[in-house]
Amino acid sequence: MATGKIKILSEEIICRIAAGEVVERPASVVKELIENSIDANASRIEIEIKDGGQKLIEITDNGEGMTNHDAVLAFTPHATSKLVDDAELEHIASLGFRGEALPTIASVARVSMITRHDSEETATRVTIDGGRVASVDNDSFPRGTRIQIKNLFYNVPARRKFLKSTAAEMSQISDIVCHYMMGYPEIAFKFTNSNVLVAATNGSGNLSDAILAVYGPEVTRDLIALKEPASIAQGGMSLRGFISPPNQPRNAARYMTTLVNRRVVKTKLLTQAINKAISAFFPRGRYPVMVLDLRVPPAMIDVNVHPQKTEIRFKDERWVFSTIWETVQASLSGLRMVSAAATTGDKSEFTTPDLPDYQDKDDYAQASSTTSSAVTSAGGSIFTPPPDMQPVRISTNSDERLYEIKDFEAERLGPRPAQAASAFEPVAKLERPHILAQLKNSYLLGEDDRGLFIIDQHAAHERILFDQYTVTYRDIPITAQPLLFPVPLKLLPSERMVIKDHIDELKGLGFSIQQEEDGQYYATAFPVSEKHSNEEESLQNVLAQVLNGWESRSIREIKTDLLKMMACKAAVKAGNPLDESEWNSLLEQLLKTENPFTCPHGRPIVIRLTTRQIETGFLRT
Repeated sequence: MATGKIKILSEEIICRIAAGEVVERPASVVKELIENSIDANASRIEIEIKDGGQKLIEITDNGEGMTNHDAVLAFTPHATSKLVDDAELEHIASLGFRGEALPTIASVARVSMITRHDSEETATRVTIDGGRVASVDNDSFPRGTRIQIKNLFYNVPARRKFLKSTAAEMSQISDIVCHYMMGYPEIAFKFTNSNVLVAATNGSGNLSDAILAVYGPEVTRDLIALKEPASIAQGGMSLRGFISPPNQPRNAARYMTTLVNRRVVKTKLLTQAINKAISAFFPRGRYPVMVLDLRVPPAMIDVNVHPQKTEIRFKDERWVFSTIWETVQASLSGLRMVSAAATTGDKSEFTTPDLPDYQDKDDYAQASSTTSSAVTSAGGSIFTPPPDMQPVRISTNSDERLYEIKDFEAERLGPRPAQAASAFEPVAKLERPHILAQLKNSYLLGEDDRGLFIIDQHAAHERILFDQYTVTYRDIPITAQPLLFPVPLKLLPSERMVIKDHIDELKGLGFSIQQEEDGQYYATAFPVSEKHSNEEESLQNVLAQVLNGWESRSIREIKTDLLKMMACKAAVKAGNPLDESEWNSLLEQLLKTENPFTCPHGRPIVIRLTTRQIETGFLRT
């Protein structure tokens, strides 16, 4: 009889395949091991990382530990103490329950675990190499568990090849650890990278203490407690947490931690509810610092829908959505961005927001604050290169800052669908153009041989400045503008690690950053920009943009993106009136650029209404 083609895979191959789902990267290992420690009722958890987790991941806890029998059995696929039958799945309270983590991790690494349960006098040390038990020995150890993961993916070169740089993997690990620090404030965490302390919590049980350890005092002191709806207390549910006010926007959603039944999750339903609630308070593409902790009866959720258990399903999605939306909305209502006058007083006081809904470009232009009718600086026209910079004092003009952040986000995100469907044509050529007028202090109306054209004054000036900056800083460091007073930086632990490892590269980008004895980082100089370089929030946001995704981009790419930001922030804004000489100067300089019809972010600078289109509109054809 011929041998069939279908074969039963060995347990070793099965575990390696499963590892691809459960153990995606070093951060996945850290997540699974921290959850094991939490499920073991640990009150102290120490995390030590080396080489971005590829060389070593070590987790030590003072939890319940394991007996000799359980320590060996723990590395058997689907062996677990957290689940007996399928009926318990509906009421599962532990973070882990499948019995997959340890065997799948052990199949792709060299693992050593020492553990002791109160019922035994000696500890058990188990050594696993590539999924095979190498040794089981008695040892001495206090109650609890220490597990070491060495040479992760050493036997899966294809997976190891796709890992990112050490700093990038470390950043992922840092985010995971910080989420659990804030999710479990009653546990004392200690997180070190190559024996250097990254972050630590005291286990006080106070959520604000944990947030302080992660984000520092600059962020924590202004946090707002989430207002729990009265209706949620019914049925054994609760919702607590903190959110930062709109005057402290962040550039990425990674600053938002969402927990459901103390499980760190990234569920689309929660994200949509939060984004809808903050949309009236934060500019598009900006997010608050937030920790949201929702507790519901276990039967209301299904946690068994994702290999890494980062997604969950709710039985009553409508209720969850409306509850989250109502809570965040109510917590932010009655707040507004701090005005320039208010910054000298109590920063915890806010008033009702007067934030515009930037749905179309007219609203966008009208919403900007009209700074001054004079659009020339002390050094000359706004269209001339910046003069030599002097040290500046940090100030905060919230109205301009709000506009500036929104302005850059609109550039970065590109046109909305409604704009793409416009009847106007993008322009690739202007024939004997001249400017006729300025519309809404935002657009220049002009005429050429083909008809009417409209220039977005901000996009045009941005293109001019970007080209100037690109030529100026092609082969030299970006000029740094010294600050009169050092500015404390609000950084995630992962961002602090990027700065620590790349301080010289950042200096070449115009950022002069120093670390004090207390571990706090301060900016002492900032990349030169004609306008708005003296705003603290602007400095913070630009630095965050530069650090975001640092390890996945080349220095040249980061430098180009920074020059785009500098050009956007320095360019004349929509809402600024220009005189006739400035119209002409803008047009003249624009036509000298290499790409005068598209801004650095890909948006059109000039659109056209041809003479034929005009005649058709008046039924002349």
